[in-house]
Amino acid sequence: MNSTNADFDSVWKQAIERYWTDFLELFLCERWDGLGAPESQDQELHRCSRDGKLGLFRVDKLLRTLGPDGLPCLWHIEIQVARQRGFAERMYVCQYRLYDHFHLPVRSIAILGDPSPTWRHDHFDLTVGKTHTTFEFEVVKLRDFEARIAELLLSDNVFAWLVSAHLCTLHTRREPMDRFNVKASLLTGLNTCDWSREKFLNVYDLIDRMMSLPEALQVELEKQQNLLAGRHQMAWVMLIEQRAEQRGLERGMAQGLEQGIAKGMEKGLEKGLEKGLEKGLEKGFEKGRDEGRSAAMRHMLESQLALRFGPLDEGTRLRIAEGALPDLEKWTLAVIEAKGINEVFGSLP
Repeated sequence: MNSTNADFDSVWKQAIERYWTDFLELFLCERWDGLGAPESQDQELHRCSRDGKLGLFRVDKLLRTLGPDGLPCLWHIEIQVARQRGFAERMYVCQYRLYDHFHLPVRSIAILGDPSPTWRHDHFDLTVGKTHTTFEFEVVKLRDFEARIAELLLSDNVFAWLVSAHLCTLHTRREPMDRFNVKASLLTGLNTCDWSREKFLNVYDLIDRMMSLPEALQVELEKQQNLLAGRHQMAWVMLIEQRAEQRGLERGMAQGLEQGIAKGMEKGLEKGLEKGLEKGLEKGFEKGRDEGRSAAMRHMLESQLALRFGPLDEGTRLRIAEGALPDLEKWTLAVIEAKGINEVFGSLP
């Protein structure tokens, strides 16, 4: 299987437009507070879409929004899934042609999703005599996230899951059965995310399209997913209810905290309350967060193991139930490439 069969292009474009805030938070560590949704400028691109020497002038994603100064600007986002000679020059040409057409400042970002760990072009230089032009653009290298896969699979950020799917697709580009197993695990793991049903189905569809399979394997995958749908739906509903209960508890704690501080201030106990509440809340939130992550990981691990290797025996379930969070993360990653259940845990007692 060749990686060109994977549907990277349309998946990334749709995801960027639908889940803009997740894109900013994961890749640029920025927030989008108080700003409206960016406007797609794809239709406008047809007016400046041809270059005589460089051929088709193609821009993957062009958005219009407001900059930090409140003035309009453009975001040019390029998704590059293969090494390309002259890529930095093409980014430069896109930048000046977009500026020439729109007369707006352009922020240029390249998402490098190629298999190479070292290919990383982020600037283009031109020098004639004492005239020097340097164009620098922002680069997100997806392979840089390989060491963070365990963290990504615990996240509710859409792009954390898309990056995981993208990297797994690259690593299985010539191994259809391996891709089948990894894809099944990822689709099963989506049930642990705190999303609406509509968002869950949208992200499920994006990953399903990105990780393309031969027709026979795709049919088999759909049968397995349909078979587990009822079980997953029940687990998904229970997980959402648990998280809703947790959010209700947190709101109650916040309300109680506010009332407690007000009452304490009236009695002259402000300092004591602040110190005691701060310590108590910190410990409570840390414990609750870790317990929630562990529960989600246990559910995802059991689902992945059952999908790969069949029903689990009591010893395996006990091992998972007693596993600490670092072990659960390690075992979840091991499922992706394990040939048998013993390889996941090393050697079951």
